[in-house]
Amino acid sequence: MGSGAKDMRAERDRFVAFAFSAADLMLEIAGDGSVLFVSGAARLLTGEDGDRLTGRQFSSLVDEADRHFILNLLASLTVGGRIEPVTVRLLRADGAPGPICVLGGCCLPRQESRYYLTLSNARLPQAEAAMANKRDYQTGLLASDDFEDRAGDRLKLARELGSEVKLTLMEIVGLRELAENLPAEESRALMSDVGALLRGQSIGGDTAARLDPEKYGILHATPFDQEAVTEQVRNLVRRSGPAAAAAEAVGVRGATLDLHAKGMSDEDAASAMAFAVQRFANDGAEGFSLRSTEDSLKALLNTTVSRVRALRSAVTGRNFQLVFQPIVRLDTRTLHHYEALSRFEGGGSPFETIRLAEGVHLIGEFDLAVVQRVVDLLAEKRRQGEVIDVAVNLSGHSLESGIFMAALREILQVDPTLRKQVIFEITESTQITNLVHAANAVRQLREDGHFVCLDDFGAGAASFPYLQALDVDYVKIDGAYVKALQAQGHVRDQAILKGMVWLCKELGIGTVAEMVETEDQARLLLDFGIDYGQGYLFGRPEPEMRLEPLRLPDDPGGHRQPGDIRLKRG
Repeated sequence: MGSGAKDMRAERDRFVAFAFSAADLMLEIAGDGSVLFVSGAARLLTGEDGDRLTGRQFSSLVDEADRHFILNLLASLTVGGRIEPVTVRLLRADGAPGPICVLGGCCLPRQESRYYLTLSNARLPQAEAAMANKRDYQTGLLASDDFEDRAGDRLKLARELGSEVKLTLMEIVGLRELAENLPAEESRALMSDVGALLRGQSIGGDTAARLDPEKYGILHATPFDQEAVTEQVRNLVRRSGPAAAAAEAVGVRGATLDLHAKGMSDEDAASAMAFAVQRFANDGAEGFSLRSTEDSLKALLNTTVSRVRALRSAVTGRNFQLVFQPIVRLDTRTLHHYEALSRFEGGGSPFETIRLAEGVHLIGEFDLAVVQRVVDLLAEKRRQGEVIDVAVNLSGHSLESGIFMAALREILQVDPTLRKQVIFEITESTQITNLVHAANAVRQLREDGHFVCLDDFGAGAASFPYLQALDVDYVKIDGAYVKALQAQGHVRDQAILKGMVWLCKELGIGTVAEMVETEDQARLLLDFGIDYGQGYLFGRPEPEMRLEPLRLPDDPGGHRQPGDIRLKRG
């Protein structure tokens, strides 16, 4: 064998070793997408030998949920270019889901009609978590809540590795209306194409999200060319048939945030990002919109950093206020109990502040501070001869912590006589991830003599699993159903509301409706069988609780309840 042939073989062996040191399977793909050559652990990843894969379309090896994304990714691969590693799920020959893999690839110079792809079995928990995330059914992009969690994890990892990561918030103006006016098949194809385009811009192909019908968020490491993305979106619209003429009316606007502010911890950077995403998705909360300039968005990030620090100060220094809103029996209009609500300096949204507290892992400490203040207030009222029942909100995050539960019970054991006066409302501002721990916590609270309410029932997909797992005394029905009571075209909402009330009565659970503002609403809610109401009709949140003690008989519905107290008039 000549030296030239030996050199060629050695060079080939080096390239093969280079490929398989980082991958389990290597494929050569023709320009039409068919498999030309396979080497490596084909049976392990696909369930078939390599020779049976030759001639098949590579896209047929990919799970349907990721197929469109991969096709768009390959179509965008240029000569001399490469695919940054992305996470995909394969599909086995029998149609069953295959393993989760990391896909990489390139198109070598002088090989314009061929691609070289590598697949590695993704054994990391991160890959499993990525595939378990909830996705928007039209675009395949992450849902808003899962994007915050996923992007936060990616951001922390990038900062640990010293990598630069940026967040682009963007609005594709006019796309939603255009898609709604297309035939169903063309609409699905267009939105799927847009989703695949944005996924391809994101880190790992799994850090892009649809935050709102026209708003998107992308976490990326490489530069984001807004003008290029705008033109690519318009090209997709032009390909969608009858909508071609409308392509110029579709526009992309937004800005990019640098998430590497000096002096910020990983946790604060992730929380600042999450807060900015929430503000952007709401578009109107505290005056934020994409009409802001890039400088304004950077100022928002700085403001968020300041809020994180102010929140820490408020929690550790107990520097917050409580106001109390009455909850009344709808049949007698007597006061059942009050709900304690938090207020912070500056008048910012309490909901956003609580989300921020969860993001920076201060929510448990904050919940304990609120409980301590309520317990002190109830003890003082009792010394004055007033017996008051007050509901305190507990985050689902707090319930999952054994340390939190031990600290909470320690506070409540100081004066066990107050236990029946302290009601706990479990909030769903973020999803409970460990229902077993939460169920144990709820059971312990009830055994200790507390009543427990599940807040915002019907607002999220997890409401019914929560009701199945958590043995509660009350549910508070989300105010959206109350608002829709008298609106035209909301027959479905009313039917769902009646169904929820029926289910709760079957389970012996009391029902509370929030955001009750009119007598007509109160009357309809009573007719539907709802037990209690909360809203401006009965009283706004105020710093003081005005009442005179009067215990009434137990509710004839048969479920446990605190005593009712008649409102003090005048």
